[in-house]
Amino acid sequence: MASSIGQLVFWRTVQGMSAGAGIVVSRAIIRDMFPPADAQRVMSQVTLFFGVAPAIAPIVGGFLFVHADWHSIFWFLTFVGAALFVSNWRLLPETLHTNMVQPFQVGALMREYWRLCSSPKFMLLVLASGIPFNGMFLYVLATPVFLGEHLHFAPTQFFWFFLCSIGGIMAGAAVSGRLAGRMSAKRQIMRGFRIMLAVSVANIALNLFAPLSAFWALPMVGLFAFGWAMMVPVVTLLVLDQVPERRGMASSLQACIGSAANGLVAGLLVPLVMHSTLALALTSAGLMLVGLVAWYGVRRSIPA
Repeated sequence: MASSIGQLVFWRTVQGMSAGAGIVVSRAIIRDMFPPADAQRVMSQVTLFFGVAPAIAPIVGGFLFVHADWHSIFWFLTFVGAALFVSNWRLLPETLHTNMVQPFQVGALMREYWRLCSSPKFMLLVLASGIPFNGMFLYVLATPVFLGEHLHFAPTQFFWFFLCSIGGIMAGAAVSGRLAGRMSAKRQIMRGFRIMLAVSVANIALNLFAPLSAFWALPMVGLFAFGWAMMVPVVTLLVLDQVPERRGMASSLQACIGSAANGLVAGLLVPLVMHSTLALALTSAGLMLVGLVAWYGVRRSIPA
C-alpha cells in the first residue's frame, strides 16, 4: 500500500526490526526451557530450519510473483505474521522464571550492555559464532557473479548452489543434535572449526592450481557450511550462559553484532572480491580465521 519508494523502504525497515525480535527471543526461550544437552538438540533444529528457510523462500516468492504480482509477497508475509502472532499468543507460555524478571530501566540496560561489551570472554564467543558464517554468506551474496560469470550457470541452474550450501547447513545441524550430550562442547566446536579450516585450505589450493569447475567449487561451500552448522549451536548456548540472568540481552547483542558483520560483508567486502574466485576463497578463509582466533582466545576459560 506504499505510495512511494521512501514509504516502502521505511516500512521494510520496521519489518526488519520486528523480525529481529524473533531471532533474539527464540534463542533465550530455548535456553530457559531446556538443560544444556537438550537445548543443544533444539538449537540444532533451529539451525536446520535456518538452512531450509532460504531455500523455500525464493520458491514461494517466485511463485507468487509469477502468478500474482510483487504486492502479493507482502500480503503473504502479512498472513504469516498474523498466523505466528496467534500461535505464539495461544500456544507459547512465558518461559522466563519470575525470580529472573528484570525491570525496564534504560540506565540499567545500558550499564548491562556495557558490561557485556567490555567482557573479553563474551565478545570472543560472539565473534567465534558469528564471523565464520560470513565465510559462506560471502558466496551467497556473490551468487550472481560467482555462478553467472565464473561458473557460467544459467539462472535455472542456480538451485545447485543453494542445494549444496543449505544441504551442508542441514547436515551439520543434524550432526550437532546427534552429538549433544555425547561429546563435550569444546571438542565439538573444535571439530567444526577443523572442518572449516581444512575446506578453506583446499578451496584456496584448488583455486590456485586447478581449472575452475562447479564439481569442486560448489561442494567446498557446502562442506564449509557443514562445519559452521556443526559448531554454531554449541557456541550460541555458551554465549547465552555467560549471563544466565540476562539471556535475552546476551542474545540481542549477539544478533546485533552478527547482523552488523553481515552488513559490512555485504556492503564492503563482496563488491571488492566477487570478481575473483581466488579472492573469494581467501576472504572466506580470512573470515573463518577471525572466528578461530577468537575461539582460541577464549577456549581455555570454558569448563570441560
